[in-house]
Amino acid sequence: MTMLRISDNDFDALRKLIDQFGTEAENCKKAGASLAGCIMIAGALEAGILAMAYCCEDEVSQTETFTRKSEPDLRIWGLKDLLDLAKELTWIPSTIDENTIARLSEIDPDEALRRGDVWYYADFVRETRDLVHAGRNLRLWSGIGPTKEYLDTVEETVQVVFDILYQKLIDLIKDDI
Repeated sequence: MTMLRISDNDFDALRKLIDQFGTEAENCKKAGASLAGCIMIAGALEAGILAMAYCCEDEVSQTETFTRKSEPDLRIWGLKDLLDLAKELTWIPSTIDENTIARLSEIDPDEALRRGDVWYYADFVRETRDLVHAGRNLRLWSGIGPTKEYLDTVEETVQVVFDILYQKLIDLIKDDI
């Protein structure tokens, strides 16, 4: 199974999506639409990890996450798959066992923060994005959406992930020089 290459046009479109989703998240915040903002910023996270995956195609194609998936086209993958890939490649630091989601990891947020477990928080961003599903929203949040402060935390988490991914790209460029 080989990974499909992304065209330059599609890669540029992906970069634009990151900016667009970030801008829309800011607009949502200004309008007091915190859930919508969380959904948009999580979209930016997904686009960012997807872009990183296309920058590291050879490395990605060697992972267990990639070989376990029946679909080699990363554009079909969901945020959970991309987060698992980023964890496996240590793009996003984590101490949580493989195949465990943050909510069920029995790690509390303070412990995750002490451990520097960025993936833990990134997975909560994913779970927050999934609150767009009505049944999930009712089960996990009793229909009450995230607050502005929660959106701030989601934005901070995504910025930390982007900072880490950016540093990884710089390191890759340095290695190639």
